[in-house]
Amino acid sequence: MSFAAKSWRVFIWVTSIGVALVSYRFLALGLDGAFEALAHQLKEYRIGFFVHVIAAPIALLIVPFQLSEKFRNKYRVIHRYMGRVYCIAILFAGVTGLIIAFNAGGGTIGRFGFGILAVLWLGTTYMGYTKARARKFVEHRKWMFRSFALTFAGVMLRVILPIELIGGMSFDQAYMIVAWACWVPNLVVVEYYLYSEARNRKMANA
Repeated sequence: MSFAAKSWRVFIWVTSIGVALVSYRFLALGLDGAFEALAHQLKEYRIGFFVHVIAAPIALLIVPFQLSEKFRNKYRVIHRYMGRVYCIAILFAGVTGLIIAFNAGGGTIGRFGFGILAVLWLGTTYMGYTKARARKFVEHRKWMFRSFALTFAGVMLRVILPIELIGGMSFDQAYMIVAWACWVPNLVVVEYYLYSEARNRKMANA
């Protein structure tokens, strides 16, 4: 494995687990203390927001384990059960994410960004689940990679947003951009990876 591949793998493990655990800071600080910048969400959709911040980190915490080929091959039964937990977590996180997207910062553009993210998140995960049930594991893997890319939006949002704010953007300006920037590049990278993988396999078999 190349240095770049190892570095990327470490980044995914550290950030996914780190962000997932930090997201539960509301257990100590309360929702209002932990998410002060999102007070408008807490006011309008408190229950939905609460469900979202419980479910989404569970999915994010599971991602690196499901991506690990070594873990998957060694613990197949655990992989299946973790996959089910992942799908259930996204069902709750995706539905509530779509609901709170209607009140997201960043104006109409920001709301559309988060709304489309929620719909694609639910859709790709559903496709991955149905392909696994049908034992079409090659297609299952592709759809779950797409789902993981969208789950990783939770990490990229927390990477990009502070950079925007430090750069002098207002919160609404920054949120409008990050509503798209936290997931579109992830999906593009995964699609390119899947395309390259298929092309290389085709060339090897030619």
